[in-house]
Amino acid sequence: MALKLIHGTDEYLVSDNARKAVNALCPESEQTLGLETVNGDVKTIDEAVTALKTCIGALRTIGLFGGQKTVWLRDVSIFKDAVLSKNQLVKDLLGQLADDIKKGLPDGQNLIISAPGVDRRSVFYKVCEAAGAVEAYDLPEQDYKKKPVIRERAQTLFAEANCRIGAGALDLFLEKVGTDTRQLVMEAEKLMLYIGDRKEITVEDVRAITSSTSEAIAWDFTDALGERKLNDALKILRQLIFQGEQPVGIMFAVENLYQNLLQYRAYIDHGWLKLSGGYGANAVQWSDDPDMDKLFAQLPADPREIHWFRTSKLAQQAKNYSAEELCRCQKRLLKTHEQLVSSGVPAEMILEMLVIKLVGKV
Repeated sequence: MALKLIHGTDEYLVSDNARKAVNALCPESEQTLGLETVNGDVKTIDEAVTALKTCIGALRTIGLFGGQKTVWLRDVSIFKDAVLSKNQLVKDLLGQLADDIKKGLPDGQNLIISAPGVDRRSVFYKVCEAAGAVEAYDLPEQDYKKKPVIRERAQTLFAEANCRIGAGALDLFLEKVGTDTRQLVMEAEKLMLYIGDRKEITVEDVRAITSSTSEAIAWDFTDALGERKLNDALKILRQLIFQGEQPVGIMFAVENLYQNLLQYRAYIDHGWLKLSGGYGANAVQWSDDPDMDKLFAQLPADPREIHWFRTSKLAQQAKNYSAEELCRCQKRLLKTHEQLVSSGVPAEMILEMLVIKLVGKV
């Protein structure tokens, strides 16, 4: 018999490795008769009870014609659901399943359990752990810890396919796909198919073929504003509104952008920040200035500690505006925000007029 509890917050890796484990025990050609899949993604106590009873019954029933049998309890939501996991009948059934595991499953019976999360303090988890059958695939909760992990995975994917990708193209790719592993894998595969035999991925390739996540689309919108691309900004704004983004939320993003641009314009004008050509940490050069040190010490976050790619992008965008223009933009933003929350004019029209005035030299 074989037993595996595969869990974690990285949905793609949990699903992918569970499928590999199932295929290793029961080849696809034998799955019609040799595999029983039980849906563990349940919402109610009745559904949870049915799923667990089905799983236990399948394990206690020999395979057809006495052959091997693999049971896959898939996408189990019970372990992390506070209501379901505390129900006495559900707890009793989990206890029965744990007892079967402790006694040892019958010869020829295999059990694969995949779950988005498991309480590691639970009796069930400890039984599986004692059997040496636990695999965990977690992503860090904090964004700053998650990004290096996703970056390493992207680099590994491209390296395994013998594809070269420069730092700038990789940064842009990760900015578009976000921190979801499934999205990362799908977009990487699409990008590699797009370049064909060339085996070298450029910034232009990423821009041409890589889809943005909903969060990245918002970044595309603010980038279009910063780069003063009116048609792109209006197009993406309409897409955001169509997707159901709240106008006030869009307004906050725009206000935050122009606040950053005003600051970076000041850093450039004071000679504190200089940009060089190309990509890499050396593309951003901060001066050694005591006044700058004193100012940055008073800020919630030191701008010099921001990733060079983000810093270079904001600085390049700030150079598209004069300090006087950015001051006028601030006044327009204040007036538009008041209009957005108090006027009867449709919010979409207010935001479109704002974009036209910010990007165009109006």
